[in-house]
Amino acid sequence: MPINKNALIRYKTLDKCFSNWSKRYYLLDLIEECTIAILDYTGKDSGVSRRQILDDIKYMEDRLGWQIPLERHHDGHKVYYRYSDRDFSINKQPFNQEKINQIHDAIMLLNRFDGIPQFDWLNELANRMEVTSHLGTNVGSVVSFQHNPYLKGLEHFKLIFYSIINKRVLRLSYTPFGREQRTILVSPYYIKQYSNRWFVVGKRDDFNRLSNFALDRIDSVEETAGDYEQSNINFEEYFSDIVGVSMVDKPSIRVVLKVNKKSIGYITTKPIHESQQANPTLLEDGTWQVILNSVQSNYELKSLLLSFGNEIEIVAPESLRDEMKEIIESMYGIYFTKS
Repeated sequence: MPINKNALIRYKTLDKCFSNWSKRYYLLDLIEECTIAILDYTGKDSGVSRRQILDDIKYMEDRLGWQIPLERHHDGHKVYYRYSDRDFSINKQPFNQEKINQIHDAIMLLNRFDGIPQFDWLNELANRMEVTSHLGTNVGSVVSFQHNPYLKGLEHFKLIFYSIINKRVLRLSYTPFGREQRTILVSPYYIKQYSNRWFVVGKRDDFNRLSNFALDRIDSVEETAGDYEQSNINFEEYFSDIVGVSMVDKPSIRVVLKVNKKSIGYITTKPIHESQQANPTLLEDGTWQVILNSVQSNYELKSLLLSFGNEIEIVAPESLRDEMKEIIESMYGIYFTKS
């Protein structure tokens, strides 16, 4: 049973109530105490139901919880709750196996940052968690994330990360592929990884639209005292119709694909884009129709579609089909024109 923030607040509040022998806590009292605690910690009056508290108590009594020694004392038609042991508290209990496994998962996730310069404190934290959770030092990783610790530009990650949090303008010395180095002032908003590369998304001082900058093309970066331009963009929504990181100044399109039987399983289990319809349609010729309902026709989308070779045909829209035809014709000229 995964423990979220509100659940943890409720468990700690119930633990405090059960430990208090100077007061009788009935079910309605427990509901009220948990509701107040969540409001105090989160600022949200989300309310707590009777069923939720009963489920919480059941979990706390279970071996997967803390196996609390809870007693139910009858007071007429009502029941109040109290620990049988005055000194018991869930804060004093050792980790059970489920929590050890959860901590181990967290350690493995923290290790994703291994190799990123100036993030050594994450590795130190992971080591401390290993010791305090009694995992020992021989626990090996069973999950591998795509990550290249030797990628150029990772040394700028920490400064950019904290500049976003602290809302500081950055001065970048930036060299795009095939172009000369330039100096750019940027209000940074978001860091995104795609295809094993990192990008910072921000607003240039000389450009009206958002731009993205690959960390491996940044030669140097420093904070400035410039006026930071605020943004209220929800970047999960911003990237919702984008494959990769490139935003094009055009409306999103609906893409219809014809996919052969060799690739349909791959595309169904690993969608090209989040707007891809869940169930492909079997066509009379034995191929499958796959639809992307709303996606930007950017460089990354076209590169991804090209990676399938002749296993995918773009049926619509005609504009994307024509663009892909030009790319394929250019490739044909490279490989089949005699020099």
